[in-house]
Amino acid sequence: MKSSTTLKDQLPARFRGTMLGAAIGSALGFPHSGSSRTFMRALGSEVIEGYVRHRNGYFPVGQHGAGVQLMTLAAEAIATVGSVQPQSIVDHWIPLWRENRIIERLPDVDVAMSRWLRRGPDARGCACGPGEVGSGSLVSSVLIGLWDHDDPTSLVDDCERLIGVTHEDPEVRAVSSALASVISHNLTHKDVVLGDVIDGATAAAARIDMAVAERIQEIPMLLASSELVAFDQLASSPDEISNADHSGIENRALPIFLVALHSWLRNPAEPMLVIGSCLSSGGAVEMTAAVGGALAGSCIGEHRFPAVLKEGLLEGKEISAAADLLYQSQVQERRRRKL
Repeated sequence: MKSSTTLKDQLPARFRGTMLGAAIGSALGFPHSGSSRTFMRALGSEVIEGYVRHRNGYFPVGQHGAGVQLMTLAAEAIATVGSVQPQSIVDHWIPLWRENRIIERLPDVDVAMSRWLRRGPDARGCACGPGEVGSGSLVSSVLIGLWDHDDPTSLVDDCERLIGVTHEDPEVRAVSSALASVISHNLTHKDVVLGDVIDGATAAAARIDMAVAERIQEIPMLLASSELVAFDQLASSPDEISNADHSGIENRALPIFLVALHSWLRNPAEPMLVIGSCLSSGGAVEMTAAVGGALAGSCIGEHRFPAVLKEGLLEGKEISAAADLLYQSQVQERRRRKL
């Protein structure tokens, strides 16, 4: 994947591509959340051809999920203060619960934010405790990859600050840091370097949870396997008995990230193939496709996503504007540090 433009020139498009890619993947998956892997595979390529109405009839076509809603507000929070401050993120998220504007209920995030709402913004210990490994705030961690793409020493600490608003569990925090690391790699490389991607994600995860780092290291070997074989290994949990091949991915941060990362590494320059592969996983398709879309968008920018999907995305302009705001704030903050 070659380009005559410099990486610096490409950064605005990659910021937008990351956030719009997450939103497009989420919007394509939102109507099918919880559908079995068998059903999603039967849909075939039609699942990425356009948005469809949610089966409950309450949401407009092109509606993304709550994970993207949280990501957009977190981007505005980071851009506003020029750093990753948990207090600012809580302040931006709390109105969704206070005013009942959250798009969908995310059980893990609901628990944490309900505590923040009851105890006040100065409270401590509101995050979900160890053992809660849901993916509700996973997509927001891509923002740390954007914000700290040129400051790798701050990446894991900033990711801990953001994810710490909702989760204490080391598995979730390690997965989020690994995802942020891959996004950071894509903004600092014109080409996808497999060894660097895996090494960076492994190192970020290992600072928090070695078990997550070891799972990430399985991926290069699985790239030589069929998608079916790879899915069975990446989506399965050694701690729980589940029929992932039929029901799909559980709503857990680790398998969602592993399947999305594997899907992206198979076709890093083809965003719709990545999203299609994530959607065919079944189960937590919305979050998986959002992560896959973000990975693809950070790699190739916004331009490779079909115009019909960008134009039909609900709040697409607002999401793009939030990405631009984050980029501009990041540039200003780096300039300030050099003074």
